[in-house]
Parts: sequence; structure tokens; C-alpha cells
Amino acid sequence: MATWDIYDEALPFVGAIYGKQRVRMALFGLGGGALLVVSPGTSMTDADWSRVEGLGTPRFLLAPNCYHNGGLASWKARYPQATVVAHPRAQARLRKQVPGLTIEDLSLLEAALPEGMRVFGPPMAKQGETWVAAKTSSGVAWFVTDSIVNEPRMPPGVVGAVMWLAGFRAGLITNPIFKRLFLKDKAAYKAWVSAELDRDRPTLFVPSHGAALRGAEVVEQLRAATEAA
Repeated sequence: MATWDIYDEALPFVGAIYGKQRVRMALFGLGGGALLVVSPGTSMTDADWSRVEGLGTPRFLLAPNCYHNGGLASWKARYPQATVVAHPRAQARLRKQVPGLTIEDLSLLEAALPEGMRVFGPPMAKQGETWVAAKTSSGVAWFVTDSIVNEPRMPPGVVGAVMWLAGFRAGLITNPIFKRLFLKDKAAYKAWVSAELDRDRPTLFVPSHGAALRGAEVVEQLRAATEAA
């Protein structure tokens, strides 16, 4: 069963941590009872499905890059009317990983987004990294997938040792795997993130991997984590 967190009840904006890897998906209200589901989760129980349906009906299933694909098939089977969308750079690998699934362009989702919500992502990210920004009752929230992580502690044993050698550390950091494998221009990425932070001034940061951050310090925390990459 997933672990659920409510970030904004009015929108709504809800997160749920699923699976052994403890990845977070996000659900955003689009108005009229429709939902955007970002990184649809695996290992869903009847209670989890009921929680989803208590929030609304999934209208869009967003694969936020080519690797967050584990739940797409099961969610599409349960909600056949939902449209699967992804960045063009993510689509080729997604079609191989989830054969038979129709994957549409982000433009269909963008046309359905309410005022104050947008999907965006680093233009220099090779794997189609896609973020969501949404205006909530307490300011702008960002949901980010793999590029910025905030794990409170490193896992024990061999897994933790391997992650340490790969460059992972506890706390808010740029994902070292993302930085090494998926960024075409690190300097351009830093400048892009800084400009987006100035544009939105988010007061809530919710990552797919790790703990959420709230408050006026979020902008400078994210800027520092990006500059340190």
C-alpha cells in the first residue's frame, strides 16, 4: 500500500510513495474532477485505488521521463479513457518498455492544464525530464522527478556504498546519475534552473525521490543544490 501525503487539499495536490524503491508519484486536480497523475505508481492496492478515485478520475498519465514507466500499463488498463503523455525525448524508450501503449505529446496535456499550472523541463535533459509547477493555496509548488533528490539518509549496506561511490549523499542534491548521463550542458542547466526559480519562486518542492521542502528558503535551497552540481 502506498504512503499518501496531502500537499494542497483545495487543488488537490497529493503525493504517494510506492514500491520497494520508495518512489513518489503525484496527483494534481485539473478541475471538474479530472486528475493528472505523474509517474503512476506500481503495487497499488484496492485501498490505493479508492484513494485515487476519492480525489477524481485520472485524465492524463504523465511519464515524467523514459524511466518512470512501471505503472503506466496498469493505470491505463484501469482508466482506459486516460491519455498517456511524455516528452518527445522519452517516447522511443517508453514504447519499447511498455509495448502496445499509445503515448501522446505533451501538447495535449498542456491544452488541458488550468490556470496556474504548467509542465516544463530542462531543454538539455536527454531523457525527457518533465517537471510540474502548480499554484497552490500557499504558493507555487514544484514536482521534480529524477534531476533533484532529497533523501534524508543513505540506505544501509551494499546499496548505500554503491550509491556513495556514484556520488549520492543525504540531503538535497542534484542527482549525480542525471548529471553525468543525461545532461548535455551542465552550465546551461544551472542557468536554466536559476531562471525558472526566479520565475516561479516556489515555496514547496516535492521530489520523486526523498523528502518535500516547504518555506521561503526553498528557492535558495534549490539554487544552491543546482550550483553545487
